[in-house]
Amino acid sequence: MKYKEITIYPPADRVQALAEELTALGYDQLVIADPKDAEHLKEESWGFTGSVVDNELIDEIKSKASVTLYLGADEAAGGSLSELLRRFDHSVAVVDDRDWLHKWEEYYVPFEIAEGVIVKPVWRDYAARGGELVIEIDPGLAFGTGTSPTTYLAARLLKKFLRHSFDMLDVGCGTGILSVMGSKLGAGRVLAADMDPEAVTSTQNNILLNDCNNIIVKKNDLVSGLDFKADIIAANLTGPLVIRLCEDVGRCCKTGTVLIASGIIDDMEKPCANAIKAAGFTILETARDGCWSAIAAEHI
Repeated sequence: MKYKEITIYPPADRVQALAEELTALGYDQLVIADPKDAEHLKEESWGFTGSVVDNELIDEIKSKASVTLYLGADEAAGGSLSELLRRFDHSVAVVDDRDWLHKWEEYYVPFEIAEGVIVKPVWRDYAARGGELVIEIDPGLAFGTGTSPTTYLAARLLKKFLRHSFDMLDVGCGTGILSVMGSKLGAGRVLAADMDPEAVTSTQNNILLNDCNNIIVKKNDLVSGLDFKADIIAANLTGPLVIRLCEDVGRCCKTGTVLIASGIIDDMEKPCANAIKAAGFTILETARDGCWSAIAAEHI
């Protein structure tokens, strides 16, 4: 399948602001190259083992700031996007998803998503050290490789608050990376839900890759209609979707259920926290990385 690749080149100090602006317009699947984040991608800045991406891509990020989004090959940029593009240098190319996936594979390397938990792309080799837990991931076309701050913030909170035999709900499961991680860390039953068919397929594939027989995948809009009481809920979404989730998340909660809500950009943190508290939770912890945050909260 072919896509229209639009790459925007803002000043280096405007990268995150541009990403927020595009997210507000509904373009939330972005590839961001922010020079100031290049050092953050290196192994030592994480305090964990393994670089997120290889040094070639780190050097590429350092060289020029950019934000890339994708449209259908025949899809026209809407009025708001067209107006935004007039403000910045940008390029437009039509690319084949096979080329995009191949390029992604060149850069995606094993890394530590949470302490002692290694995410390994299926096409890479990795020798586990000590008691490391290794998760095999084939991203396909779904969101959630673990390299995004929204995913690894959720993963670190999941590692902290998950207990053995907890029933887990993964809302907006993407590739299923959090579901697989929860299963391998000892969760009881795991229900993974996403409204995107590509995500459902990707999660099913990754369940098989990791031999996780306690995960069920369902195509579903957030928690609408679900009859499942979870001990822990992972929701790596967006700020507006976290707020919408809070309107109905109680159907899947019991006293003590821990909600981990991620994908929250900085100006949405307070509204999301207020929505979470209004849904009957008390906030346990807020983890942040740059303009992104994730909130862990307990149902009371």
